[in-house]
Amino acid sequence: NYMIERLKPVKLAEVRSKHFPHVSLVSNGIASQPKIEIYLHHAENAKLILISRNFALDDSKAGYERARELYGFLAGRGALSYYLLSGMRLTGERGVYIASSDPNDAEIFLRSGAKPLRRLDEIPADKLSTYLMYFYSRGGGRAWLLVAEVMPYFPDPEAARDLLKVLSKALGFEIDLARLEEEIEKQRAVIEEFRQDYERMVQERIKGGRRPLYIG
Repeated sequence: NYMIERLKPVKLAEVRSKHFPHVSLVSNGIASQPKIEIYLHHAENAKLILISRNFALDDSKAGYERARELYGFLAGRGALSYYLLSGMRLTGERGVYIASSDPNDAEIFLRSGAKPLRRLDEIPADKLSTYLMYFYSRGGGRAWLLVAEVMPYFPDPEAARDLLKVLSKALGFEIDLARLEEEIEKQRAVIEEFRQDYERMVQERIKGGRRPLYIG
């Protein structure tokens, strides 16, 4: 989680459960036990509780129960606002989109560069995150959904950067985005190299009297 790596928050709690998947695959194919980690970060203008996990929970009953317990833990410590950060293909154009349980609450994000989310058939999240939004919306708290437009088929550091820019500006905290900028430049270089190689291959096939190759 980029925010945890850069902000270096204090770890508050770790959650493990028999209702979580038995194994969660993480980087380099190394299997680890699924867990939820909860962190606290004190910024100059905001106090943030960050929730990180290495698995998805798609079982409705388990998602509901774990979300209810998490909501009780967080709300009991004064965390009455919940921000769900996600990414998906929406319009094909770069941007960060905002939806809120109360439309008036979205204004601060609109001023920070987000666009209103006009339509969404389903929340781009698993059952745990979806039920957390439900509890915050119905239990006296407030819930926001922030969705960054992502390009398919590969990791998208540009979408992550765009989302964190909007979030940090709206909530009033600072985060170093330099490493994401480096990843963006590396990815652009790889894509450009692939494009040039493909064009070169097509031209060679045309010169050789063969039909170009098509991907699709």
